[in-house]
Amino acid sequence: MSLTDTGDWFSDCEDITMAYQELADPERGIPPGIVPLMDRGCAMWALIDFKTADGQMWDWDPNLCCTEHALAPLGQSLAGWLTDWLNGTMHFGPYPHREFSARNCPAR
Repeated sequence: MSLTDTGDWFSDCEDITMAYQELADPERGIPPGIVPLMDRGCAMWALIDFKTADGQMWDWDPNLCCTEHALAPLGQSLAGWLTDWLNGTMHFGPYPHREFSARNCPAR
């Protein structure tokens, strides 16, 4: 993730606009105002909700269950998410609470 244009983009998408257009597909069910912020790898994305004052963070992980249940709130603001990232405590891979809830996915 880069908040400035460094010429580097770590995603299969050309830029964040392209990522938004791909994820904003109505079949994915992502509400307006939720924008991809970081490609976490393996089709997982960290997204930010620009409709909230503190920038609530969301997770997109279609690997856990199905695309219908791929989107879930993280219960964390952008400030908290960035703090975890800067402190080296950001979770890599699926979030543990998401793995637990995915066990009850009706598509399984």
